[in-house]
Amino acid sequence: MHQIAVCDDEQIVCDMVSETVSRWKPDVKVQCFSSGEALLAAYDFFDVIFLDIDMQGINGIETGRRIRKKDHETKIIYLTSYRDYVAGAFEVHAFQYLLKPISPAQLTHLLDEIFQYVKKADRRTILDFQTNEGIVCADAAEICYFEFTDRKIRMVTLNGVYTMRGKISSIYDRTSSLGFSMPHKSFVVNFLHVKNVRNLDIILDNGDSIPLSQKKQRAWKQELTNYLSERLERQRREVE
Repeated sequence: MHQIAVCDDEQIVCDMVSETVSRWKPDVKVQCFSSGEALLAAYDFFDVIFLDIDMQGINGIETGRRIRKKDHETKIIYLTSYRDYVAGAFEVHAFQYLLKPISPAQLTHLLDEIFQYVKKADRRTILDFQTNEGIVCADAAEICYFEFTDRKIRMVTLNGVYTMRGKISSIYDRTSSLGFSMPHKSFVVNFLHVKNVRNLDIILDNGDSIPLSQKKQRAWKQELTNYLSERLERQRREVE
C-alpha cells in the first residue's frame, strides 16, 4: 500500500489534499500533520510528502532537511504561497513545488505524474570497484564522494568507506556523466549528496565537509546550479 503524508498548518489544505487523494485512489493511505515537529516525531516511510514551507515552529525547509537525513527516496512536494521559494532549499531535492491555492484537478494531475515517475525512476546504476576490501558493487546514488589521500582513493558511501588504488582523475572520468563533479584536485563529489556550500566548504548530507578549490569556486557553483535545474527538468520529462 502506498503512503502519503500531508504536513500543513492550514487544516483546509490538509483536508483538500486528503480528500483528493482518497478520490484518486481509495487504497492509498494518507496521514495528516499540522507541524514539522509532528511529522518528524511520527516519521515512517512515505512514498510522497506534501510539505508546507511557511509553518510555525520548524518550517518546511528545515523539516525537509531532517527528513532527507533518514530518507533519500521519498518524493517531497513543497506547498507555498510565495513564488520565491527556492533559496536555501536545493539540498532537499524536492520533486515539485506547488503554488497555493491548489486545485483538486492540479493535485490529481501531479499524483498521476508522481506515481508514473516512481515506476520509471530510481533506476539503479551499479558501479563495481576493486578495493582493498575486495570487489565492491555500489549504487551510484549511494556514493557520497571519493578522496585521493596518502596515494589511495577513499570511496565514502552511505553504507561504509572503502579504499582502492588508482587516479582520482580516472574516477571522475568514470562518474562525471552520473552527476559527479570535481570541486578540488583531490575530490570527486556526488551532487546528489551536496547539502550546502559555505564559502570554500561543501557540506554533505552525511555530515562530512570537503573543500572547494578557490580557483574552481565560481565554475563549480554554476555546475551545481545547472545540475539541479537539469535534474528537475529530467524528472518532469520522464513522467510525460
